[in-house]
Amino acid sequence: MSRATFPWHARPGLAGGIDKDATRAAELLGLGFGSVEFGTVAVGPRAGAELAALRARLAALPARAPGAAAIGIGLGQPADAAPRTLAACWIAGLYGAWDVADYLSFNLSARACAPLLAPARLPLVEAALRAVAAARAGLPRRVPLALKFRLGGANWANEAPPAVALAAAAAGFDLLTAVLPDDDPKRLSRLHVLITAVSDGPAVVAVGGIRKASDVAEVRASGAAGVQVHRAFSESGATCLAQLLGSA
Repeated sequence: MSRATFPWHARPGLAGGIDKDATRAAELLGLGFGSVEFGTVAVGPRAGAELAALRARLAALPARAPGAAAIGIGLGQPADAAPRTLAACWIAGLYGAWDVADYLSFNLSARACAPLLAPARLPLVEAALRAVAAARAGLPRRVPLALKFRLGGANWANEAPPAVALAAAAAGFDLLTAVLPDDDPKRLSRLHVLITAVSDGPAVVAVGGIRKASDVAEVRASGAAGVQVHRAFSESGATCLAQLLGSA
């Protein structure tokens, strides 16, 4: 089990992509999930209008009661942005969203991020992760930082954890969100390898192929601190929560 823990991990969370602009925030936050991740929003030094609108919607929500669903915001780089601007884009997202979020998720799981995952780009990504962590240190509140990435395919080589995940842990990120491939028979063993590699650092959250209580149990048995769902909610709506909790 990873060392870091967050109270919202006690219940399944909703992954990014379900509500990209927070127009459904009041509805989704009231369904009983542990967290709701809004976005992913592309943001950069000259591309912040969407994030500003999302932030305004979240800021306008009534005060949440203790123990209510946590708010996450997914942040990404504009598709047309040069790789060298990654740190600037991520820092712009940090500054634009930290005050309305319980955690911020920096998304490298989208297919458009593939160029950033090339081995030659690793120093650039490492520098961006360190820059975000350093910028966070200057904020009035320590907002938890997450890195989201695919655990499998091109991101998995020689049965070692993805280098970007280890880099995020080294930079001081608090969470790693691992997107598991639905049809990979090694998905849970690879998840366990990742969790073991960062066992004294960030909390690991798994998303992908999780539809029922037994799936949740298997992922947690591998050491994951929490789980998120996307397709289960898209297909079944709020009723999927009872299935995930084993109370259906």
